[in-house]
Amino acid sequence: MGSPTFASFISPEGIIVAAGLITALVQLIKTVLPLVDEKVSGAGMAFAASTLLYIITAMVLGIASPDAALTIVASWLACATAAVGTYSTVKSARAS
Repeated sequence: MGSPTFASFISPEGIIVAAGLITALVQLIKTVLPLVDEKVSGAGMAFAASTLLYIITAMVLGIASPDAALTIVASWLACATAAVGTYSTVKSARAS
């Protein structure tokens, strides 16, 4: 994958990149802002960030057909699952 674009976030490689970016962003926020770390679930933040990213992606790419909407929703679901799962795995590994 070349440089990330909104269109790339609906490709399999782009979904993985998006999940990695979201996981890194959540970890950065929780590290820099301890109050957020205490009050907000990292998995919840990953879910919210992936939702926001794919809403923006849908707005940029447009949804011209039901198939396009399905592609966006399926990409978001894969990204959210990966981001939440990755964050939860990292959290469990650190607790061990």
